[in-house]
Amino acid sequence: MPKFARWMKFRLYASRPLEHKGSYLAFRLACEPLPFGRRSIGGGFRQKVRRYVGSIAQARRFSATRGWAVGCAAASLLAFLGGMVLFFSNTFHLPWTGSAHLVLTGFVGPLTASLAAVVLLRLNGRLPAGVARFTAVGAVPAWALAVTAAASWSVGFDEADMNQGFSWFGSSTLLFMILGWIAGTACLAVPLDALLASRRSLPIRVTLAVLLAAPMALALGALMLMPPMMGTLGAVVLLIVALRQGRSAAAVAAAPTHVIRRQVVAPSPRAVGGVALALLVVGLACAVFAVTGSTWAPMVTDSTHAMNLGLAYGAFASIPLLIPAGRVLAPRLGSTTPWAVLLGCASMAVQGFAQFLGAGHASQWNAILVAATLMGFAIALPLGRQVVAGRFGRIAVVALMGLAASVVGLQLVAMSAFLAPVGSAVLLIWSRKAGSVRQPRLNS
Repeated sequence: MPKFARWMKFRLYASRPLEHKGSYLAFRLACEPLPFGRRSIGGGFRQKVRRYVGSIAQARRFSATRGWAVGCAAASLLAFLGGMVLFFSNTFHLPWTGSAHLVLTGFVGPLTASLAAVVLLRLNGRLPAGVARFTAVGAVPAWALAVTAAASWSVGFDEADMNQGFSWFGSSTLLFMILGWIAGTACLAVPLDALLASRRSLPIRVTLAVLLAAPMALALGALMLMPPMMGTLGAVVLLIVALRQGRSAAAVAAAPTHVIRRQVVAPSPRAVGGVALALLVVGLACAVFAVTGSTWAPMVTDSTHAMNLGLAYGAFASIPLLIPAGRVLAPRLGSTTPWAVLLGCASMAVQGFAQFLGAGHASQWNAILVAATLMGFAIALPLGRQVVAGRFGRIAVVALMGLAASVVGLQLVAMSAFLAPVGSAVLLIWSRKAGSVRQPRLNS
């Protein structure tokens, strides 16, 4: 007989009065272990279920931990990265990508970033438990109303293009904006009141909190409608801060006392100055050709062709600029500087190839995105020293940081032909200052 069937049989037998039991052996068999691990001769199955559920209800309360901050920041970064991929990819014309982009960058990303910020403030002792709980709960309707207002505005814009009248949802944008503004102000006013000095009186604190929360809520709502650049960078900052939370002291204590650092040979200021001067002339020539090449160059067909050629030449001219710049910055950026320089050079090479393809080419935009991604990893690689995690955790975080920094990399590769002369001028000034410091003065 199966154990559970035998247990049910003798439990029914044990529920009878004691004088009706057949033998003492049957009574002992009725008291065998219950499925929940305890023995009992009284009560029934329902009482055991109630006791088991009650033990779950009396479990330890949930408390904000570093893991929650890291998880919320990582979820926010993934949401913004997903929205960024949808925004820059060729699938943005599909009917579902607009809604997915709005949900990711307008609700999921900002909400999880807000939760990560609340948890970090709670861990640092800046917010009481009740205020942190109110802020976390209040962020949900605030961001929900904000994304609803954005969706209403989008629907109203499409309905205005079709010129077929407005629906109730498309015409309620202002209503959702006001409700979201009120909810965001209330959500921000409570933690701001807690962050203000406690010596001030209650009316002054409330007034200051509301006056500060109202424009902050409006600014955050406006940032939600922009491309996910600021949100992505903010999520990266939150993730780095969350990873360093509670680990700085342990990391310092576990670090070895005597650290042998690799000697980095500083480049010669005279050599850097000569290279910078030559690249400054070349970079200015590329920038001038990109702007005015269509008016005097015979091989140029129009201004767009001149701009593409100037940007391509400027991108290739930026490659020799990154090598001395990397040698100058190596003592500050660490041992990953050569890899960052290599990624930057590869990015400039891909950017030059993309500009040679010309405007309107099917592969130009994809090549520019590849160049931006490489530049993003070149930016994120030296910042990996700020990540406090294990080897695999650091690799994962640096990978996310590289994808997030590709938003900045897109701006850099697009303006590389005009930024190269600026970088050459900075290197030239550095070489002059470094040469004057190293050169000894002769006393007469």
